[in-house]
Amino acid sequence: MKLSLPPLTKFIFVGLGLALVLAGIGYWLNTGSQVRLDGKILKVRTIPADDAASIAVVDFRVKNTTRALFQLKQLTLVVTTAEGQVVEGLPVAQMDLDRVLDYHKVIGPRYTEMVMQRDRIRPNTQQDRTAAASFSISERDLQSRRSLVMKLQDADGVTIEIPETGR
Repeated sequence: MKLSLPPLTKFIFVGLGLALVLAGIGYWLNTGSQVRLDGKILKVRTIPADDAASIAVVDFRVKNTTRALFQLKQLTLVVTTAEGQVVEGLPVAQMDLDRVLDYHKVIGPRYTEMVMQRDRIRPNTQQDRTAAASFSISERDLQSRRSLVMKLQDADGVTIEIPETGR
């Protein structure tokens, strides 16, 4: 017994096969064109500002593993305290941070460049940077935090979250 398909059915199967091949090629060509960053928080240093405020200085490494340029629109540091309170930090300017670090010499200097708005991370590159934010919690609460998350928002709106590991 020989199975015979009508000519229209053969054309439909050939058309579906070609559509799948074209879709696969399109998917393969677009791989790597979405903004994605791999990052790691290397070190977090805390500085007391007063009894109810403190500053977190975050040294981090970020790598752009795609073919797309990442242009920073906004950086946010968010801390979850030991009690579960979520506190968003206010960014600290480079000049102010340098003054504070110069005063608190025991904390150490700023080792890498500060990350700033409109900084660019080129495709297939890696950078070490520093970010700083002030928090309306005491240094003790900042040191005993549950977590710290750095959020990097691209100019196109994509937000990358880099959590602190090893706590």
